[in-house]
Amino acid sequence: MGTENTHRVESSPENVDWGAFDPDRDPVLEVSPGATVEIETVTPPRPAHRETLTSAGVDPDDILADEIAVAETVSHMGPGPHVVTGPAAIEGAPPGDVLEIEVVDVDLRAPYGINLFSPGGGELPERFPYEAVEVVPFDLEAGVAAFADGVELPLDPFLGIMAVSPPPSEGRTDTAPPDYFGGNLDLRRLGAGSTLYLPVHAEDALFWAGDGHGMQGDGEVCLTATETSVTATLTFELHTGTGRLDWPVAETDDHYIVMGLNESLDDGVTHALRQCIRLLSDQTALSEADAYRLASLAVDFTVTQVVNGTKGVHGLIPKAIFTGDGDIDPTMLE
Repeated sequence: MGTENTHRVESSPENVDWGAFDPDRDPVLEVSPGATVEIETVTPPRPAHRETLTSAGVDPDDILADEIAVAETVSHMGPGPHVVTGPAAIEGAPPGDVLEIEVVDVDLRAPYGINLFSPGGGELPERFPYEAVEVVPFDLEAGVAAFADGVELPLDPFLGIMAVSPPPSEGRTDTAPPDYFGGNLDLRRLGAGSTLYLPVHAEDALFWAGDGHGMQGDGEVCLTATETSVTATLTFELHTGTGRLDWPVAETDDHYIVMGLNESLDDGVTHALRQCIRLLSDQTALSEADAYRLASLAVDFTVTQVVNGTKGVHGLIPKAIFTGDGDIDPTMLE
């Protein structure tokens, strides 16, 4: 972006981890709050990655060199399946602070994505007990993906993973289940123009990004979205000593977004509802009872994903319903 406070992290083999958020890994970048960082991500390479793509009609010249380099030189240490770029250290961010991540833009790096399901994965493993890998071509100029004859899908890229490091005492942490540190949220509304707030648990926050998606439906029911490599432009701000945020929360131009996570979808709804009531009763003049009623009348609770072990539900609180002065500020949550 060409400014002094803009930085770039490439998804080269030395800048990624395959399978975990590792708090002992040296930062790939150190920046001050207020910095903007362009972070590249790569989709996890499949076995015979190049052959899979070319056999589906992808021009060999369009295959990203770093996808091949990661496949050939980075060991899949696990326990999770994702390749994540990072960590980026946000200088002066101690545990207890809140890291604000503004998603300025998400650009697709390649004219293809991969969608797959595999044995034991997805919401219907008994119906589809085999592996199917499909390469989905992108028309980047038209902004669509050719899913099948007569079916085009609008491209709507976002990062499936944005995470701060869990406490160092937890060691290498699986990239698959989302949790209090963010991670594999797979929340499709976290595209360009959104903002994510994460509580900090390790010195300098140690931010990770990965799991780029070309598009995804709410639910991500077959196991994956359209997995692809992206460049995300993110601006980081730090909120120190402001509140007691202990769980991810987000916002877009139109909504505040609360999140619930649990192995049970029912309990995920309950969790998201409790987060909704807490935010509304703390940041507005509403009582908890009124916040409960408002959630029933105006908040859309939607399945985020059902395939990450820990299932996700999010609640969309429309900003337009609030007519008083002052905005809801998740960083000031008590």
